[in-house]
Amino acid sequence: MLLTPLARPGAGDALLPIAVLVMGGMILTLAACSARRENPSADLILTGGTVLTLDPAAPEAAAIAVRDGLIAAVGDDATIREMAGPSTRRIALKGGFVVPGLIDAHGHVRSLGERLHSLDLRGVDSPDEVARRVAVRAAELPPGEWVTGGGWDQNLWPDKTFPDHALLTAAAPDRPVWLRRIDGHAGWANRAAMRAAGVTRDTRDPSGGSIRRNDRGEPTGVFIDNATDLIENALPRPDRERIKSWIVTALNRCAEVGLTEVHDAGISEEEAAAFRELADERRLPIRVYLMWSGMDGAPLDRLLSAPPLVNHRDRLTLRAVKLMIDGAMGSRGAVFFEDYEDDPGNRGLFVMEPDEVERATTLALRRGYQVATHAIGDRGISLTLDAYERALRAAPAKDPRLRIEHLQCVREEDVPRLKRLGVIASMQPSHATSDMYWAERRVGERRGRGLYAWRWVLDAGVPIAAGSDFPVELARPLIGLHAAVARRDLKGWPEGGWHPDQRMTLQEALTAYTEGAAYAAFEETTKGRIAPGYWADLTVFSADLRAGAIEDIPRAGIVYTIVGGAIVHEAP
Repeated sequence: MLLTPLARPGAGDALLPIAVLVMGGMILTLAACSARRENPSADLILTGGTVLTLDPAAPEAAAIAVRDGLIAAVGDDATIREMAGPSTRRIALKGGFVVPGLIDAHGHVRSLGERLHSLDLRGVDSPDEVARRVAVRAAELPPGEWVTGGGWDQNLWPDKTFPDHALLTAAAPDRPVWLRRIDGHAGWANRAAMRAAGVTRDTRDPSGGSIRRNDRGEPTGVFIDNATDLIENALPRPDRERIKSWIVTALNRCAEVGLTEVHDAGISEEEAAAFRELADERRLPIRVYLMWSGMDGAPLDRLLSAPPLVNHRDRLTLRAVKLMIDGAMGSRGAVFFEDYEDDPGNRGLFVMEPDEVERATTLALRRGYQVATHAIGDRGISLTLDAYERALRAAPAKDPRLRIEHLQCVREEDVPRLKRLGVIASMQPSHATSDMYWAERRVGERRGRGLYAWRWVLDAGVPIAAGSDFPVELARPLIGLHAAVARRDLKGWPEGGWHPDQRMTLQEALTAYTEGAAYAAFEETTKGRIAPGYWADLTVFSADLRAGAIEDIPRAGIVYTIVGGAIVHEAP
């Protein structure tokens, strides 16, 4: 309307200056709007802290600006404050310590959620106390419901031997009881649970598993590795909504402890569907990297027929397969070249035969999926590397990033093979400080040099992706960081550290929980650093972890957990 006098022939000259001024004002306004679009204000700024970026171009800073879920700028307080606008949320760090969002590269989300809703037996120091807690729980439940739980560890008990069903049967004679061992590779059932599962003295040991029996041949109630499926398959099946509630509970707990992403090491089709629904409902508080479970006769050919799912709804990725060649040391199922020192004649159990690992790896590589194989004993690790090498020849992949999960007792001569084959070491630091009380009794001093050998791995140039294996261990990365740099328990034992030559520096440990874990998920260009263009995934501690004593690390406060610029946990 205001431009009309200029366009109309014969209009008076007196109108021209007004029209020009109006036009000039519009041009200036459009230019200002354009400038704002090119450099809009930040959605979030954090100032007044110490930022460890892990970006070689700018290793430390004081402040961060976030826009549209990404890091917009990293720098000094004055520069970042200039990026604030009327709607910018401002966080004064007050000396807090910011690191790239921590990642747990090996956990079990559903299991953690389920554990948080059942009996937690971690640290219980006798089977009698387990039975007492079972009796209390049984009295609280409605008729017909199973007592479930986990976390027991016979190594903490006075006689350090596997239990018998009799204690649980007496505690809950008419109600099935099923309690998983702390490592998830064994379980303890009462008579009612074995009856529900149809287990008798005539039940044969399944391939890759064993049923513990007494001297009369009767099942004692302890089931190891694949034998646990006998009881697991008899458990009442939870519906989709219950599985989703377990997942949300677990991920909220992970956010509370500073985690911005977890890698779930082995999921079923039902769990995959639950994760997908939660992502679509925008109910996943943190990022999740999923691995199909490739064990127990999983239909891999069908599961891998669909292409990998990457960053669905800015939260969910499914592009890996979890395999398992052996069991765990705690239940003497890890596979070794020589007998267990404390169990002559036993060299462990193959959960999957090596040729099965090779076939599954070859199939996955051809379909564009990563493979992560649980391998704990020295022979299990070596045979997994053999299987990987053959699979890579059969199905060459441009960037396979094969992983070995745990790598708990490795031969020194096998470490260079990790580097040569491009294998990522997915290791859990707190396993070392949980297992150090008994691990060397299992393998002896000579083999014990390769227990949780982080230094060997790092010095060979192999990336470590750090995690916890929750709920086997607590889902608390601060405990893992402390274990990595101290190799001592939370009481400071042993003085000087257990096999201290294998310790990481704090910088190396933080890198393993950030860049290393991001690389293991093909995310190193978007996650694992604090730099412009990276996802705004941040973990904020109350103080600089580098400034205090090593013993102070587990007690550091988590002030904020931020995922894609959204605050998913804030300390009260």
